[in-house]
Amino acid sequence: MTTIWITIAFAVGFSGLVYARSEKNVPQINVTITINTSIDSAFNYIVPVNLSHIFKRYKRMPAIIKTNEPEKWFKAGLTRTIFFEDGSTSKEKLLTVIPHTSFSYEIDSFTSQLRFFAKRIEGKWLFIDLGNRQTKIEWTYIIVPKNSIARILIKMIVVKDMVWLLNNALSILKEDLEGGNIKIISH
Repeated sequence: MTTIWITIAFAVGFSGLVYARSEKNVPQINVTITINTSIDSAFNYIVPVNLSHIFKRYKRMPAIIKTNEPEKWFKAGLTRTIFFEDGSTSKEKLLTVIPHTSFSYEIDSFTSQLRFFAKRIEGKWLFIDLGNRQTKIEWTYIIVPKNSIARILIKMIVVKDMVWLLNNALSILKEDLEGGNIKIISH
């Protein structure tokens, strides 16, 4: 009888692991906004934006207070440490930069509670020129869980707060870009 339970436990555990690794089951957040500005202006402002300006505290999500960028955040391969108001940190690496089209990055080495649940976060921004000085922005956040239990907890707890956080960041960027009181950095 014990052997049957061990076999069942192993099968359930193994299937849970396979399930957690399946691409369709990785928690993903997609947010979109249209901004009344040129694609060049949107891209050149957003890629190197000061993260403490756009990431404010929300429920369990602490605000970002600073980063330690060694140079302006425009070149693939650059890394930086992100510092949060609760004293935690994470590392971010800029993976790709395709001017006026897209950029992607990876965040890992969490010192917050997220370290128990997520291996990394993969972020990607896509900029689409709609004409008439309008730019559509699609931002995707993929939270890669450590296991199937972590995936469930991320979906139940983290995703809801993260959706608000990302939408709020986009609203701040829209206000900045449409307000015209910003300095756009060209690379």
